Amino acid sequence: MKIIKYKKIRNKYRVYFDNDITVDLYERVIIDNELLLKKELTKKELTKIVNDNNKESILDTAIHYIEIKMRSKNEVISYLKKKGYEDNDIDNTIKKLEKLNLLNDSQYVKAFITDKINLSNDGPNKIKNSLLNNNINEVIINKYMDEIDNKIIYDKLEKLIDKKIRLTKNISGNPLKYKLLSYFINQGYDKYMIEEILVKKNLKNDNGYKEYTKLYNKYSRKYDGIELENIIRQKLYLKGYSLDEIKKNID
Repeated sequence: MKIIKYKKIRNKYRVYFDNDITVDLYERVIIDNELLLKKELTKKELTKIVNDNNKESILDTAIHYIEIKMRSKNEVISYLKKKGYEDNDIDNTIKKLEKLNLLNDSQYVKAFITDKINLSNDGPNKIKNSLLNNNINEVIINKYMDEIDNKIIYDKLEKLIDKKIRLTKNISGNPLKYKLLSYFINQGYDKYMIEEILVKKNLKNDNGYKEYTKLYNKYSRKYDGIELENIIRQKLYLKGYSLDEIKKNID
């Protein structure tokens, strides 16, 4: 098969043969196979070139995916699998990307942590779990998590707590404390740090007596004795109060 001409097609070159066959090839494949020096190919040579081009296609697909934003190794593998590429070809592509330093989980983890600390409300535990769920080596994660300045986390958390307190209406005292504690634990912050900050805040604790009185007046019309006490205890607990603590203050 003789090569008649080449035509630029986006990021490839269309190669025309004398038997009306055309093949779209990447420039690297053309150069690596010295096609510019050859005028004629055997079927075996063309088959090898087409295989080389398919491998280059996987690499090109992966590079475009990485160019959008930094990706982890697991993200690229998952993306290529969804595209239908074979496992062996994916493995070879990953090795090439790592060799070119286009794929580096250490760099990814460092950038991910920095972005989450500066651009999100996520705490360290939530950040670490996100990375673990991405199948990144925990040793790599711990290395960069340990570099986080605790003061930065503390100051960030205190600002978030202050904002949450300002935005929270019709709730104070222990209910507000438990609400904040639960919320920020779910956001990935350590309990000890949250409690340390809350101790400094004025949450206007009324010890629950007002809530107790309201519940007593409501349910004493229908219940009495142990049954009344259990209902009130349960309702207070859901609101973040302890009936035993309230009774102590009454006594």
